[in-house]
Amino acid sequence: MDAKRKAIEHMNSEHIDTLIMLCKHFGAVQNPTNVRLDSIDEDGMDIACDQLLVRVAFLKKAEQNGEGFKTAIIDLMSSLDIKEGIAAVSKDMIDFIDSFNSVLISSLNGDHCVCSYAPVVRDNNDFYILISEVSEHFKSIKENSDKISIMFLEDESKAKTVFARKRASFRSKAIFLDDKKESLFSKFESKFKSESAIKMIKNMSDFHIIKIEINKGRFVKGFGAAYDTDGFEIIQRAHGANPHNNKR
Repeated sequence: MDAKRKAIEHMNSEHIDTLIMLCKHFGAVQNPTNVRLDSIDEDGMDIACDQLLVRVAFLKKAEQNGEGFKTAIIDLMSSLDIKEGIAAVSKDMIDFIDSFNSVLISSLNGDHCVCSYAPVVRDNNDFYILISEVSEHFKSIKENSDKISIMFLEDESKAKTVFARKRASFRSKAIFLDDKKESLFSKFESKFKSESAIKMIKNMSDFHIIKIEINKGRFVKGFGAAYDTDGFEIIQRAHGANPHNNKR
């Protein structure tokens, strides 16, 4: 018996519960019936039920043998956290954000966008960034303070797949707080106390502390695991379970 046939028979006889969870998650079917694994290849699985045929992609190509398919399915299941509740997802998002020392920023400068980054500190539901007047994004953030987006993006070296890097992004508004620079700078000194540059920057007049207020956003944990947010509050799973269309 070849590896594909053996994997299909094993999943259909021993792991129907897993197939049902995947069908619910990727197919947005609340109560799928007659669920079975229809086919499997190096790129993923086709799971059939009475309602539809669901294509589930692996995180990376699987070796086409028993252990290869097993590893690919385990890695996929581990990345999804299907049984996770909203509260757990929210905590995971905040823990993920708090692991960063800087944030990616998209701002608007005339007729083009500026992509940049800045050191960041989170204080309750707000962020603070530290930027210089000589940087390209200073003008765009200053002149279009209500048209910026920020993103916390998982490092490629830590991602299970480059096509679904973990990330949290938010539409945001920038508020310049020059009158509170002295009192707020201590937040950066506390977080970046091992950085020798922080002492030098403190005495430079061209550096400004900006408060970032976040609005609607999205937290993506992986394939089929995207969540709409309102600030730090997880609202719902985005677009149902799986918004992607497969070729027919």
